[in-house]
Amino acid sequence: MKVLSKSDMEDIIYGAAFLGAGGGGSTVQGLSLVDEISGEGRRVVLVDPSEVGDEELVVVSAGMGSPAAAKYGWRNEHLPAFDLLERYLGEKVAYVLPLEVGAGNFGVPLHTAAFRDRPLIDGDGAGRAIPELELTTFDIYGVPISPMAISDWQGNGAVLFVRNSLSAERIARHIVMAFEGNAGIALYPMRGRDLKRVVIPGSVSLAMRVGELLREARERGADAVELLVSRLGGYLLGRGRVEERLMETKRGFDYGRVKVRTPAGTLVVHFKNENIIAELEGRILAIAPDLICWVTPDGKPLTNVDIEEGMEVAAVGLKAHERLRTPKALEAFKHLYGELGFDIEYKPIEELNP
Repeated sequence: MKVLSKSDMEDIIYGAAFLGAGGGGSTVQGLSLVDEISGEGRRVVLVDPSEVGDEELVVVSAGMGSPAAAKYGWRNEHLPAFDLLERYLGEKVAYVLPLEVGAGNFGVPLHTAAFRDRPLIDGDGAGRAIPELELTTFDIYGVPISPMAISDWQGNGAVLFVRNSLSAERIARHIVMAFEGNAGIALYPMRGRDLKRVVIPGSVSLAMRVGELLREARERGADAVELLVSRLGGYLLGRGRVEERLMETKRGFDYGRVKVRTPAGTLVVHFKNENIIAELEGRILAIAPDLICWVTPDGKPLTNVDIEEGMEVAAVGLKAHERLRTPKALEAFKHLYGELGFDIEYKPIEELNP
C-alpha cells in the first residue's frame, strides 16, 4: 500500500503515455485530472492486487469516446458512471481498477479513486492500451463485462446488460454520440478472487517507474531512448525523423502507419488506434500484444495523435505480460494483423530481435 504524491501521479501519467503503445489518451487530460486531485487536497492509495480480499468488490472505471474531445473537454463523466453502477449493485465498491494503460486511461481511475475515496488497484487489464475491449485480460479470461454503467457528466445514463464486449462497444458508442462525444463507463464488476486470476499486476507502479526515468532524462539532459532501453530491458526498434504519418478513421477506429527514416532504413509502424506491427525494410520487428512505444530523444512520450512529420522520434519495443502471451490471448489479437494487411503469426519480440 502506498499513498501517491502529486509527483508520483505526474510520473504515472507520463509513464503511462509511453506504455500506451501509441494510444491511451492525452497527457493533457491525465495531468489535468492530477491537478484537480491535488488542488482539492484529495489522496490516492495504491494497493497491490494480492492485498484484496477474495470477496471484496472491484469495479473498472474508465472513459469512452473521442480522444480529441477528451483532450480538452473531459468533464469527469466517470464519476456519475461509477456511482450509477454502485447504486445498481447495491453494495459499496471496495476498489477502483484501471481498464488499460495510458495517460487518460490512468488519469480517470486515479481521479475516481481520489474523489470516491477508494483505493486504486496496482494493475489493469492489458499492460498497454488496446483498441478493443475484447482484448483485455478481463474479457479473455471470462470476467463478464456487464452490468455496465454509462453516463454523461450531468448523470444522464444507463445500466447495460450485454452478451459480450463486442455488443457493449456497439451499443455504448451510439450512446456516446448522444453524449456529445464523451462518456464515463464503469464495468467488469468482479470479486477479489477473480481480480487476482486475470489482472496484469504492477502496471501502475511500472508507469511510475517509466515516468521517473523520463523525468531523470529531462533533468540530466540524458538520452531518454538509451535510458529506457537499458533500464526496462527493451528493444530499440528504430530512431530517426518521421517521414510520413497516415491516418484514416474507419468504423470508429484510427487506422494508419508512421514511417521513420532511420540509419538502417525505413521503419514502418502500423496501428489500429494503438501500435500493432513494426517492420524495418520489410522485416517484422515487433507484433502486438508486445508493446511498440514512441518517445522523443529528450524524454517526451508520444501517442500516434501527437506524432507529426519532421519530428525526431524513437520506437522502443517491450515484452507483453505473460497473461497476454497465452494461446487464448494471442488468438484474441490475431484478427488485428489481417485488418492491417498482414498474414502473419505472432512471434515474441525477443525472437524477432535476437
